[in-house]
Amino acid sequence: MRRWVALGGLLTMVGLLVPTMADAQTTSRRWQVEAFGGLSVFELPTSGDAALPPTGQTLPTSGPTNPSRRVPTWFLGDGASLLNGTNAEFGVASRLVPLDAALGRIGLTGSGAPVTGVRVKRTLTSRWSLEAGAEIHNGSVDIDRQLLDAVEQARAGFEQAFTGLFTSGPFTGVRVDASSDITGATSRELALTAAVRLALGDGHFAPYVTLGGGFIRRIGDLPRATLAGAYQFTVSTSQGQAQFAESDTLTIRYEQGTNLVGIAGAGFSQRLTDRMSLTIDGRAYLGQQTLTLRLDSAPMVTTRTPGVFIESFTTPAVQFSNNPASGRDSTLSGTPLNGFQAFTTSGLQVRYQVTAGVALRF
Repeated sequence: MRRWVALGGLLTMVGLLVPTMADAQTTSRRWQVEAFGGLSVFELPTSGDAALPPTGQTLPTSGPTNPSRRVPTWFLGDGASLLNGTNAEFGVASRLVPLDAALGRIGLTGSGAPVTGVRVKRTLTSRWSLEAGAEIHNGSVDIDRQLLDAVEQARAGFEQAFTGLFTSGPFTGVRVDASSDITGATSRELALTAAVRLALGDGHFAPYVTLGGGFIRRIGDLPRATLAGAYQFTVSTSQGQAQFAESDTLTIRYEQGTNLVGIAGAGFSQRLTDRMSLTIDGRAYLGQQTLTLRLDSAPMVTTRTPGVFIESFTTPAVQFSNNPASGRDSTLSGTPLNGFQAFTTSGLQVRYQVTAGVALRF
């Protein structure tokens, strides 16, 4: 009987010691690596400051009553105003549809993106630990429908307005083409973070809270839209058949600044084995977000001979020249836009993120 009592006492001691030894072994493992994935939800800032390229330099014409100016593009601002005024005086019904109003906003849409990453944790005490993380946000940012519609209207308006103008005059061999190209978002965002984690429990199910900070930086290009228009025509002159060919390319592109963020969150860890745990984590990222809409233009006038020029003799006027040797330049001869800042938005952005991961202690 005493043997059974002694054996029972021994088994009881073993039963008490095994969890204690496991917990001690777990505590001795102070490093943890966690791989995770989930979803980041956000809203882009929308309010900001808009601007259009300034009026270009005066372009010499035949007289002061027929003013014209150098323009870097027909698709917006002064270029569209000059051509539409000329068409109106000639009684041409078709008009350019300028992008002016559409560029008075950021023109991007985005609300969520999948996120993957890794976190490394170093346990300091039974409750406190330090954490460093790296995350990739596969940004789902795109050009919104309003800007897409404006680009299409500008493309169609280019063809109609120039075709109407040239077919109203003594021109032959008229050809007008316009196209648009939308490049989707291929960029990602990299987030590097550091935080402290406070455990609210030390059992197999351990809730915690997190507080920290970091920065988010975009990798790659945001979406862009490109408009390309071209026209050519021939005019009979005393020197023979004079050919004209000009093209206009405008690119709408975006830049995003690196933004610092503060982090606050909570989650829990569910121990699966002595070394492995399942984690569910929710966080809010709070920081200033800056987005800039920029414009690039590439006006091009092909040089031909014989060198001649044609002006509309309207108020305002437009002028076409196929050779600087003619003594005149085309209206489409303004300094090209090179990263002109058409719209900038900067505001407080909150990102909410929920992830699930697997953590390994060692």
